[in-house]
Amino acid sequence: MRFFRKRGQTPSKEVDDSDQKKKFAAYSTLGIMFPASIGVGLFIGVVLDGFFGTDPVFTIILTLYGLAAGFYNFFKVINKYEKRK
Repeated sequence: MRFFRKRGQTPSKEVDDSDQKKKFAAYSTLGIMFPASIGVGLFIGVVLDGFFGTDPVFTIILTLYGLAAGFYNFFKVINKYEKRK
């Protein structure tokens, strides 16, 4: 193992570690983003149903919309980091 390197050279391991850290950070946000989008849709649907008096209509519609938004964000992040290969 070399402790010193020539000026201007960057070991490929440091570049790979940085890329792996970015991937890990992006993938770990998926665990929060996916349920959060569903939860926001559910919450807004319940509030609108209470306001308008339409019992399950807005809750179902906006929960499904939140689910679709979660899947959209999921595939957007996956495609962004898998195209770098």
